[in-house]
Amino acid sequence: MYKVIASYVAQVPRMLAYIPRIFMGKFSPQESICIGQCCANLRLLFIFVLAFTGAVSAQEAVRVPAQPDISAEESNVSPAELKKLPFESLVDIEITSASRRPEPLSQASSAVDVITGDEIERAGATNIPDALRLGTEMQVAQIDGHTWAISTRGFNISTANKMQVLMDGRSLYTPLFSGVFWDVQQTFLADLAQIEIIRGPGATLWGANAVNGVINIITKSAKDTQGLLIEGGGGDELEGFGGVRYGGQIGKDTYYRAYVMHQSRDSLNLEGDGDAHDGTDFTQGGFRIDSELSSEDLLTLQGDAYSGGFGQLNAPDITVDGQDVIGRWTRQLDKDSSFMVQAYFDRTHRLIPDVFEEERNTFDLELQRRFLIGQHDVLVGGNYRLSSDNIGNLGPTLAFIPDRETVHLVSGYVQDEWHIVPDRFFVTVGSKFEYNTFSGFEYQPTGRFTWILPEEQTIWGAISRAVRTPTRIDQDFVAPNPSTGGPPLLVANPDFGSEVLLAYELGYRIKRSDTLSIDVAGYYNDYSNLRSVEPTGAGAFPVTLGNKLEGTSYGGAVSVKWHVTDWWQINGGVSALQIDFHRTAGSRDISNGSTEGNDPNWSLVAHSMLDLPGHVKFDTVLRAVGELPNPETPSYFTVDLRVAWSPIKNLEFAMVGRDLLDNEHPEFRQTMVTREVGRSFFATVKWSY
Repeated sequence: MYKVIASYVAQVPRMLAYIPRIFMGKFSPQESICIGQCCANLRLLFIFVLAFTGAVSAQEAVRVPAQPDISAEESNVSPAELKKLPFESLVDIEITSASRRPEPLSQASSAVDVITGDEIERAGATNIPDALRLGTEMQVAQIDGHTWAISTRGFNISTANKMQVLMDGRSLYTPLFSGVFWDVQQTFLADLAQIEIIRGPGATLWGANAVNGVINIITKSAKDTQGLLIEGGGGDELEGFGGVRYGGQIGKDTYYRAYVMHQSRDSLNLEGDGDAHDGTDFTQGGFRIDSELSSEDLLTLQGDAYSGGFGQLNAPDITVDGQDVIGRWTRQLDKDSSFMVQAYFDRTHRLIPDVFEEERNTFDLELQRRFLIGQHDVLVGGNYRLSSDNIGNLGPTLAFIPDRETVHLVSGYVQDEWHIVPDRFFVTVGSKFEYNTFSGFEYQPTGRFTWILPEEQTIWGAISRAVRTPTRIDQDFVAPNPSTGGPPLLVANPDFGSEVLLAYELGYRIKRSDTLSIDVAGYYNDYSNLRSVEPTGAGAFPVTLGNKLEGTSYGGAVSVKWHVTDWWQINGGVSALQIDFHRTAGSRDISNGSTEGNDPNWSLVAHSMLDLPGHVKFDTVLRAVGELPNPETPSYFTVDLRVAWSPIKNLEFAMVGRDLLDNEHPEFRQTMVTREVGRSFFATVKWSY
């Protein structure tokens, strides 16, 4: 059977070579015969796989072998070992984002996705936004060569502002607009351990702006990245990329790694025709040191530096650079008791010629303590953050006034997980309390429950309050009217307040045998004080930003992890979303929420990972996204393919095809100029020693 399958899979690279010409309709009669033979063989491959899968499933139904019991503590293994674990441990993989402490995924009282480093590699992802496309309910749309709109559960725009994003404990959102500059959020992808995505509010532990979700990007320990790794490649759209990482050891218990990477991407095409001239060049390097000072103490020090340029249509290139350093000391007092102190410094600089320049310096200090009192698992912590900016108002069309500002954030949180019935029923209550320069005091409580049923089933629910606090763009942004010299188009509103969410969630998880897990989650969100665009006088202009919109959203998602056999795994999810905005009394909002989000009503993602004989891996990612309403953007369905081969240990060659089902399509239209994402191919080589 394996030999038959291998012979048919060998047809795949040949078929990939024909794909561009198939869609253009340009091939000779002889090539047409070859294509027909390839398609017939691939159909037979599919039939063989289904038949073999059915036979294996029938055998498993008669006799399921006993599997070792893996506790939550034992599941804290390196990503390299992760792939070797039995499937039930993968379903119960350890996460930290939902409760800021290690816990099995099955017991989390939140809708959580875990995207492992291996899944990211096998999907052919080359940056963080592409990796996030694998998440259920994740709305990821590429706007131009370096700009993405990324959110979950709605409110997706280029400056989406209702998600908290972290990398190894460092917050990535900017007080400029409460969103993320995704074009500079990068790391050496081979060092990624996993990305944990909380779909739904996480503000009680992660603070303001964790309204619709939290993304926690976690890199591997230096201990798990020893030796030399070199990778590189290129293609048509991803013109060239490469990276080198080396890890070593100092003494008995101190490990380190250092890396440098570079990417060059070609520009996208304009909708209709023409080059968007938005190509990118980006270089980044960094290091990490992990020192086991004792059996109880772990010290981590890591940092990064980057520099790059992003093209613009009919304008000079955008230039960026930045540096960050983070230190963390963790003391494990006993199994369920720990103390952590962390500090980081982050500097960013962005120049958009003739428009805008920002230099920002951020310092953050955080402490956290976990302890048990009887059946109560208590977590307390606090942090202080200072962020200062220097903004250059370079053009006549927009300005931040004042051009320099220092903002402060002081917060504390407490959370109690009460094990009312140990190992069966937990209730969690807690709140975040914080003071910020823009809106003053805020509170963000939550109440949650987890009910573990027989036959490996879990029911969970939550009620939470979260806020999106104001930023510079809400309170200090103005738009003069240089064309006429008249009144400004947009005036500042120093009284802009926080947007508020009250969220209701309910979820269900089940693991059937040791090969299949299903996760279902639904929610109802009630938003108030949403950002509106209000005329200040009798005419249409000037306008100011107010808090006179309300909205509701509801929806849900189903995600599945299925180990079809020990050499074939399928992950996937489907989601639905409905959002409604309306004005409050006295509002004259001219947008009715259209400027706050452009979201599909449904989306689907499926990732197939097939391990074949001859050290061949065949991976497929299917993505489908519904149409966007404003500006109207058509729905699309696309397929990515990756074929990898390891002729010898520690050496791998791969071919990747992205967006294969059409020449190009827009993912997020803009009112003025729209770019299209096109079919692309690239090859990679990776060697480790």
